Amino acid sequence: MPMNIIINTASLDGLLLQSNDEIAVFDVNGSGQEICVGKVIIINEFTSDTNYIITATADDPTTEVQDGFVTGHEIIFRYWDSSEAIEIILISDSFSSSYSDDYQLQGTALVELDGYSYETWTGAVSTDWNNVANWNFGRLPSLLFDVFIPVSPTGGRFPTITGMDAKCENLTIEENAIITITGKLTLGYTGPPSK
Repeated sequence: MPMNIIINTASLDGLLLQSNDEIAVFDVNGSGQEICVGKVIIINEFTSDTNYIITATADDPTTEVQDGFVTGHEIIFRYWDSSEAIEIILISDSFSSSYSDDYQLQGTALVELDGYSYETWTGAVSTDWNNVANWNFGRLPSLLFDVFIPVSPTGGRFPTITGMDAKCENLTIEENAIITITGKLTLGYTGPPSK
């Protein structure tokens, strides 16, 4: 009893997904692990006239292991960026209110996706790097993500790092933006991938 998830549009860092990129949907099993329950490979670049459909597989209740989605669970999206050979997990989804926004047996969802390969500092509540409310995805950066510090964060609040546990993959600071580090920032950059 699958579910059809119609992808109306999908972008990565403001650009539409390209040929050979992938969109996958996941559910979380009883052990807290994400399991892939459906995917689609982009054949041609997305256009305004393009829709892609992911057929998500429901869990088979006759088996002990969860092998598909469970009704009512959140739909989790992931991209595979084929040009960079990396998985993108920072994805915001906007579901059409006329359709489902969680997993439903034989249901249908219509969604627009915006993915990001980096986290952006917003400064929404303070200058504290370690406050999740200051980041666009509500999560602290890790060595998995690049970070972008814009020149005009909310209230002009630029990040300050005072602790010893701040980290990110690469750090891009827009011209005239500021970051104050009195603690430690660990960067995970190890150089360009080998060809």
